[in-house]
Amino acid sequence: MPIVKINKCINCNVKHEWLFESMTLRELRTIKKVTGMTQAEFSAAGDNDDPEALAALLYVLHLRDKIKVPFEDIDLDFADFDMELTEQEKKTVAEAEAAKKLERSPGPKKSKSGPSEKAA
Repeated sequence: MPIVKINKCINCNVKHEWLFESMTLRELRTIKKVTGMTQAEFSAAGDNDDPEALAALLYVLHLRDKIKVPFEDIDLDFADFDMELTEQEKKTVAEAEAAKKLERSPGPKKSKSGPSEKAA
């Protein structure tokens, strides 16, 4: 659920800030139509910074605001673009990183307790 921000949109000259939580069936069908990607492919492509996936995301977000820009005309100035994690996502990431650190850290040193071998 990132927050997508564009300071000055090349497509419509508007400042945007969208909370991208999920997509509707209609939006997924639109993405399939314009890119040929399924939901899983779109998600993976987005994680890999695929420009078609980013264009499709911007296309759908514009449609949400009732702004119609032809898909082939979608453009972006990366200097005016930012995607941020929500506060909840930041917390989840921090918790996951802390859990990974705990997994990697060595456990407590094992020491023998009781009498030494000499004493026995």
